[in-house]
Amino acid sequence: MGDSRAPGRTRQRWLRRVAVGALLTAAGLWVGAGVASAHAVLISTDPARDSVLPTLPTQISLTFGESVVLPPNALRVFDPDGVEVDDAQPTHPGGGGATVGIGVRPGAAQGSYTVAWRVVSADTHPVSGAFTFSVGHPSATSAASTAPVGGSAVVGVLYAVVRALAYAGFAVMVGAAALLLCCWPAGARRHTTPRVAATGWATLLLATVATLLLQGPYGDGTGLADVFEPGAVATTLQLPLGGALAARLLLLAATAVYLGQLTRRLPTAAPLARRVLAVAGAALGAGIAATWSVSGHAVVGPQPQIAFPADVAHLLAMAIWLGGLAALALALRRAPTDPDERGELAGAVTRFSPIAFSCVTALVGTGIYQSWRQLGTWSAFLDTDYGRLLGVKILAVGALLAVAALSHRAVHRMRQHAADRPPVPATAVGSTHPVSTPDPPAPTDTLAPDPVLRRTVLIEALIAAAVLALTAILVNAEPGRTAEAAETAAAAGPVQVQLSFDTGGPNGTGTLDIRLDPARTGLNTLEVTVRTPNGTTRDIPELDAELTLPERHLGPLAVAVSQQGQGRYQGTGQIPLAGGWQLTLTVRTSDIDETTVRLPLTVR
Repeated sequence: MGDSRAPGRTRQRWLRRVAVGALLTAAGLWVGAGVASAHAVLISTDPARDSVLPTLPTQISLTFGESVVLPPNALRVFDPDGVEVDDAQPTHPGGGGATVGIGVRPGAAQGSYTVAWRVVSADTHPVSGAFTFSVGHPSATSAASTAPVGGSAVVGVLYAVVRALAYAGFAVMVGAAALLLCCWPAGARRHTTPRVAATGWATLLLATVATLLLQGPYGDGTGLADVFEPGAVATTLQLPLGGALAARLLLLAATAVYLGQLTRRLPTAAPLARRVLAVAGAALGAGIAATWSVSGHAVVGPQPQIAFPADVAHLLAMAIWLGGLAALALALRRAPTDPDERGELAGAVTRFSPIAFSCVTALVGTGIYQSWRQLGTWSAFLDTDYGRLLGVKILAVGALLAVAALSHRAVHRMRQHAADRPPVPATAVGSTHPVSTPDPPAPTDTLAPDPVLRRTVLIEALIAAAVLALTAILVNAEPGRTAEAAETAAAAGPVQVQLSFDTGGPNGTGTLDIRLDPARTGLNTLEVTVRTPNGTTRDIPELDAELTLPERHLGPLAVAVSQQGQGRYQGTGQIPLAGGWQLTLTVRTSDIDETTVRLPLTVR
């Protein structure tokens, strides 16, 4: 009994060491982390969001945290009446890939203008949004219904489904081939597993072509009518994703030849030939996995030199484990009646068990690292869609591991059953002479697959399908680290506005350049520059400032300002709550001439 428990204790000790090592590695990576960027984050706009300008600018520009690709309708500008006033020619001003711009046609309409944007980030995902600025004064605008930025919902759903099918096809193809190579060479003589590999190959091929066609409408925000648009496909081929898809199609052509050779040669191949087949299969599998990694989150953000091979290893471990499970589930569904074939299948199950354990270990290690890169903070688990989806995936993987433990116990029972059976007399094994008593069962027959194993492997395969679907959704989701960065970027930055004033007396007209920094709760700095109509700075006898929060009936809170230079005034004040504040400035240009200007502020 002691000997039978020793391997279990050894494996438990090894598993504990792996888990501790993974946690320590993750902690070290977390401490040494830098700032990541996966989906492109909007850093700044010109003019600034919510700013008030005296005249309409001739150019609108946006700066992102990384290079972006411009679809045909990347930038659109609408006046207060919802009329598009841009020149329909988005560009990269100065040749920089991170800054995009568009010209604006001259106009005199005052009020709030809307800028809608949709670009494609370096990881091939579309990123969209909108902001407003005002000319003369803020106003109501009808552009909200005129400037959709979300794209086609149908295209988005189809794109996600196609990605899930691509992962499933890859996993089934690689897992079935690995099962034959490493665990069940004789299985190549049966039709089931080779057909599973071929089905995975065909699914991946169709999904790759569909991705190539859908990326254009998905990135441009158009509909299904543009799927076969030649220009959209040509644009996709210029993206990193397009090059990766083209490379995947070439690798799939080579894989078709490889799978045919594997099916024909593996059952009778010599050990050296099997090693050659294994090396070739590993190269093809890694190459196809790299077509995802080279155009996805792995190459964008910190430590791409580590993230890229880790992502490839994660995909391969996932495919070998989950694809192998799917192939085994189909093979075990109808156990062969021939004793030798049943024994071969049972032997494949026992050989697959430690391989599956190694794949799980690799998945846990690389999954921890990927989660750290894409989340960045613990709060992102609950505060972002990516974090919540990742939590659901972790629960699904946990359920998968629990069922896998039951499968492992069933395999252990099979081994124990084989070890407890008495040895078969040598004269009975393979004898061609008739005997007076029935031959005892051959050793391979004692390893017939356990009925519980059939059920647990089938459940594993079903849960694995759900995990693959969640993986496809996560690939399309905005990473938690980027979502938090985008929220911070939107909330950060000072408010800069230029307002006109007129006190009604001599020399009573001019403008106020107002800057509130950082326009967030806490201590804020107010800077006001007084200018004459021709733009030069000027002093005034008095400038008073106060803040109110009408929705909470809070205020006025006085902001004491003092002169810092000709026409320059500065003060500081505490803003205790977030919300829609109002800044009131009282301007006096003589002993009797004064006016009040008001500016609405959004404080986060």
